[in-house]
Amino acid sequence: MFDLICKITGFISAILAAFASGIAVYLFLFKRKPIISIFRLLINYSMNLSLTELKTKLEKLNELSASDSQQREDLLNVFHEIIGQIQGNSVLEKKCDTILSKIKNFVNSPKLMSEPRKRSLVSELRENLRNLELETYDSIFRR
Repeated sequence: MFDLICKITGFISAILAAFASGIAVYLFLFKRKPIISIFRLLINYSMNLSLTELKTKLEKLNELSASDSQQREDLLNVFHEIIGQIQGNSVLEKKCDTILSKIKNFVNSPKLMSEPRKRSLVSELRENLRNLELETYDSIFRR
């Protein structure tokens, strides 16, 4: 009896697997564009999440002062978080390589750390992020 149940279950499983494979082939052949659009949307959503996190960190930087010695450590920590996040995302790393090297120089040279320089870097990074956000939205509607 147990053998019969195992054979029936195996047979039903094989039929369902073949049916699922048929659906996958159908979707691949005839519904490729909508599926690709969904994946692009997911990728763009992920990019927008990263950009939003970076914007939040920029707001933290605006609250901190480079001229205040007590806030410098917090300032450096936030800049290092930004560096790590940009380097961890290959798209951001390619698009932000210039500002990334400027930020690295800023955090590695405590003598050059000043409030005007910090504000300049924050503004430049903010504009970079805006352009990336526009590119992300443009890529959604372009295709």
